[in-house]
Amino acid sequence: MAVETANQRREDPPAKAVLRRARAILQSYDATSSSLGISELARRSGLPKATVHRLVQELVTCDLLERDGHRYRLGPWLYELGQRAPAHRLLRVAAAPYLDDLSHVTQEIALLVVPGRDGMLFTEKYVGSRGRGHIATQFDGRAPMYCAASGKVILAFGPPERVDELCAAGLDGWGCYPGTSPRQLRAELSEVRRQGYATTRLNIGIEYLAIAGPVWLAGRVVAGLSVVAPTGRLDVNRYSPVLLMACDGLSRSLRGGR
Repeated sequence: MAVETANQRREDPPAKAVLRRARAILQSYDATSSSLGISELARRSGLPKATVHRLVQELVTCDLLERDGHRYRLGPWLYELGQRAPAHRLLRVAAAPYLDDLSHVTQEIALLVVPGRDGMLFTEKYVGSRGRGHIATQFDGRAPMYCAASGKVILAFGPPERVDELCAAGLDGWGCYPGTSPRQLRAELSEVRRQGYATTRLNIGIEYLAIAGPVWLAGRVVAGLSVVAPTGRLDVNRYSPVLLMACDGLSRSLRGGR
């Protein structure tokens, strides 16, 4: 969540200040808050209500927000703009058959998860025949990198500095994830590097297990494929080879089949 400081407001030139404030408003939305009023937008963005009210009207005019009574939700043009990002668009197209296969073989939810600026983004979700129901609604939006199984894959095979920064910032609980300690996270990442995949336990009324593998491009992990199911139903030893095979196939596709 972006909160603008008084120093930023004084130092930014006018055009940059407007863009920074508009971004703070748009970043106020998450998977559980699809419609927000002016007061809530002001609280989440750290901006004065008068500033929020003025900028919201401009964002509505530009189709970046749309009015929902006395509240506002993200506008359709943001989705359209996101579809134009070439890297994510190509990745989603390439991942489609592998997600489809995973959801059919496991009969559970298969996810494509990519790293964003502030965490992991759940970009594609395929629901198998046993994955329907409450759990399917939980995987939208974003999660901190250290909470998601795919995030642990990114961290395990990425630069150590990224792990150091996260540990320094704190690894508090988030939603259905209880949080962890730097020592525990580093131990988990070492295990991920050894076995090639990561797992995360989530508690949403019932305990769920997520397992994720890495998708590689040009020597780095650019995404993760993940399968999610109730803990008692997801056999890691059985499904991890299937998952890693899908990850390898998608990685080859991204390299042009080489």
